[in-house]
Amino acid sequence: MAANEWREIAASGDIVQGKPFPVELSDKDSVLLLRRGNTLFAWDNSCPHVGCPLSWGHVHGDQIICGCHNARFDIESGALLSAPAIDDLSAYEVREQDGTVYLGRRRQASIAMPAGSDGRTVVIVGAGAGGSAAAETLRREGFAGGIVMITAEDARPYDRTALSKYFLSGDASFDAVAMRPESFYKDLQIELRSGQRVTQIDPGSRTVTLQDGSRLSGDFLILASGATPKPLPVPGADLPGVFLLRSFADASALRHAAAEARRAVVIGASFIGTEAAAYLRGRGLEVSVVAPETVPFERVFGPEVGKRFVTMHQQAGVSLRLGTGVSRIVDNGAGREVELSDGSSLAADLVVVGIGVTPVVDYLEGSGLVEDGAVPVDRHLQTSAAGVYAVGDIARVASGTADKGAPERQQRIEHWAVAQRHGQEAARSIAGTGKGLAYAPFFWTRQLETSFGYLGYAPEFDATRIDGDVANGKFLIGYFKDDILKAVGTIGKGKSLIRYGLLLEQGRTISIKDFEAGLQD
Repeated sequence: MAANEWREIAASGDIVQGKPFPVELSDKDSVLLLRRGNTLFAWDNSCPHVGCPLSWGHVHGDQIICGCHNARFDIESGALLSAPAIDDLSAYEVREQDGTVYLGRRRQASIAMPAGSDGRTVVIVGAGAGGSAAAETLRREGFAGGIVMITAEDARPYDRTALSKYFLSGDASFDAVAMRPESFYKDLQIELRSGQRVTQIDPGSRTVTLQDGSRLSGDFLILASGATPKPLPVPGADLPGVFLLRSFADASALRHAAAEARRAVVIGASFIGTEAAAYLRGRGLEVSVVAPETVPFERVFGPEVGKRFVTMHQQAGVSLRLGTGVSRIVDNGAGREVELSDGSSLAADLVVVGIGVTPVVDYLEGSGLVEDGAVPVDRHLQTSAAGVYAVGDIARVASGTADKGAPERQQRIEHWAVAQRHGQEAARSIAGTGKGLAYAPFFWTRQLETSFGYLGYAPEFDATRIDGDVANGKFLIGYFKDDILKAVGTIGKGKSLIRYGLLLEQGRTISIKDFEAGLQD
């Protein structure tokens, strides 16, 4: 669009204060108009995370919240407030004249290196969700000092969630899953030390020791080492053709094997296991899932939602061998044979193990930061050592009090968007703009073209209530403990999920009776 070209797109009277108003510009592009006070804003209607229309979402106070994956943006600036998106909203020039709205040029969002100088350095251990979010947010928040990000992998940061999703089903390259191009880190002066493992840290001096014996000190440390897959503790788990799925190298090897395979066995009904099963089935493989539970995700989501996953996979042709375990894996000369605890066996050209992960904290031995296999942190993600922060899978985060006088609860949650939000808040704390982690935990899984979103924290619940049809349609499910709502989950009711999540973040007490009455617009 030329600089002096304006397009008539709407009538001023159609745009109501605080209500999103989408306008289709073409088959591929649309704009979101928002009136706030006397100002009209025009944003890309496509969330920069995966392109969901923001008009499906919710406007709350000064935030636009995506209805698909809960990314949040500032209404007036378009600035990213919360993951899983990593970019700001792109804006359009907009003006009103004689009751008509006109649209001008589109301004692409970008991150610039802050002006000025700063002699301080932040050292980040890990380049996954939490580490990369911390590095980017430091620059967003105006930190102009040094940033060094250390990763044991031989690659720049990438979206690990994509590995068990679309990467397995197609021919995507590394660039398709990379968080940013190489030039991004150069332009923002983020030093990436890849292929280097941290073996020890000294919290007092904020010094890290690398595998080659070299040392690096910083004014701040952010520990974002993530987790490692649990190995299958049976004979034959180390045979060729048996895969764990955590890294890009893992996913590449699995995808290569899948191209020549006909039969796959997935061990474990975790998110990674069931997502991998779905996408391997989409490639045309015969897929069997073996797991000890009789209903996948029952403990986390309840039996109704677990049965929905069972039905989805069965309808897609996935064979579910639930309520059983694996005794060993053998090489029969023509492939692998997975012997089950019930005495039966499954032939497989490849085997995927997805039985959970373990936080990577071995390099913290002797640091005094680890308790019960994780690192306790406060709401600003700071550890017991000043200037040392921990985020993501290794962090056990203080989350306020359940009741007046009750001890502080702590959460350790192994999900991508949670780690990103940790990294963002740790960076803001260092930059002096942090207010403490305020968002209710959010995660999702996408399987067989269906997304299930979850918002809140309910490690234990004694009651559920369902609005909608779990088996065949859209629904919202509430998870309660002692008659108080702790979390909500949904397929197809993202707006309701967000609205309940906002109430949970505000500390509102919602009873079963309140939930059954429903939210009123």
